[in-house]
Amino acid sequence: MRCARLTRPLIALSALLLAAPTQAADDAFDWGADLRLRHVSIGNVGFNSDSPTAERNFQRYRARLWGGYEIDPGVRLDARLIWEGRHYVLPTPGGWPLPGFERNYSGGVLFDRLVFTLEEPGGLPLTLKLGRQDLIFGNGWLVLESSPFDGSRSIYFDAARATLDLPGDTQLDLVYIDQSADTGRFPQALNGEVEDQVEQHESGVILYARNRALIPGADLDGYFIYKHARPNETPGNLRFNNGYPFTSPTERGDVYAAGARIDTPLTERWRLRAEGVYEWGTRNGRDLDALGFNSRLTLNLGGGLDSKLHLDYEYLSGDDPDSAGDQAFDPLWGRWPQWSELMIYQWPLETRVGEASNLHRANLGWIAQLLPSTRLTLDYHALWADQHSTRSAAQLANISGAGDFRGHLFTAWLKTRFNDHLAGHLVAEYLQPGDYYAAHRRDNGYFVRAELTLSW
Repeated sequence: MRCARLTRPLIALSALLLAAPTQAADDAFDWGADLRLRHVSIGNVGFNSDSPTAERNFQRYRARLWGGYEIDPGVRLDARLIWEGRHYVLPTPGGWPLPGFERNYSGGVLFDRLVFTLEEPGGLPLTLKLGRQDLIFGNGWLVLESSPFDGSRSIYFDAARATLDLPGDTQLDLVYIDQSADTGRFPQALNGEVEDQVEQHESGVILYARNRALIPGADLDGYFIYKHARPNETPGNLRFNNGYPFTSPTERGDVYAAGARIDTPLTERWRLRAEGVYEWGTRNGRDLDALGFNSRLTLNLGGGLDSKLHLDYEYLSGDDPDSAGDQAFDPLWGRWPQWSELMIYQWPLETRVGEASNLHRANLGWIAQLLPSTRLTLDYHALWADQHSTRSAAQLANISGAGDFRGHLFTAWLKTRFNDHLAGHLVAEYLQPGDYYAAHRRDNGYFVRAELTLSW
């Protein structure tokens, strides 16, 4: 019966996808659809090969169907339905230490987009968007992902956004966010499933300015972000997401962030991207005082492969255990695999799913266009901790206290597009943990994923 629960939504949505036209006869109404098929294998989750759940092997099936209607010129309504089911080969139900693990998991059929857009009201250079929508600012370092529990199934925000076009090729965005911890609020899942998306209820404000004229070919950004978190008072704080039961600490407090970003050419072949942010406020009853910096220097080698070299450095401050305050960097709405799929599963040893903090990262990478439709990316990351932040019993059990080297991380991506309707990729990562982790947390880990995406 569980297998039927997984396959029936996939069959129904696949039929809709196959029947969906790319554009209806009426130009005011347009459609689109895609179906993503993934197989994932992960080794030594948590760097401990003795754990009964160290090996993960599963498939993910995500279907999306969307449409938009132009009510009047500049007035539009867009909606997108999604569903994702999973089938787990490993761990087996007997290997999971908590009750509730399901080999076949069928999630909610829900709207991850339901947004009303109004352009140039009253002739003003203004665009208004109200409702469920995607928000990505800059490279998504701090604002991209509001639902880290469901992985890449969705990244939606429940928000109101106003974008003002100013003279001098400048844009100003003002965003208000009101995000529920689960999918129980309107618009609820159509099949009645209620799933946790993040540990706490979140609201906030983003003021983001962009200029593309002061420096030719460059983006200059400045921003202020406010995030308020209030606990999700689920008894015992037990979460069930994508078939996995687990505990994850909720958060409360008010975080303020002010930052700037530049992405600019230096010469014909060199380009620099750099972003820095300062955070303050309160988090879980402690005063917050944190810093973050993210940068990339790119050299365009050109040639037949149109290859590029890049050198990255990222710094996320760690919590000083000798201080009464909290210095741990808060990634805000940036809890997604920005540079590593594997590390998403390792951060809970210290923080929470996808919550990168307490980090120095140096990265050397190479990108090559093997074919017009195929790109290869190879990266090496050297990782260190900024502090030995061992305040909790869980941290004391996972961190050695002997060193600050997190490890060597090797990643490879091969992306290709077969035709207008079919694309795919292969991802492989390998991590050799360092002396920052406790002795029982130093087994090498790996992540492998194969994906095919059909789009209409």
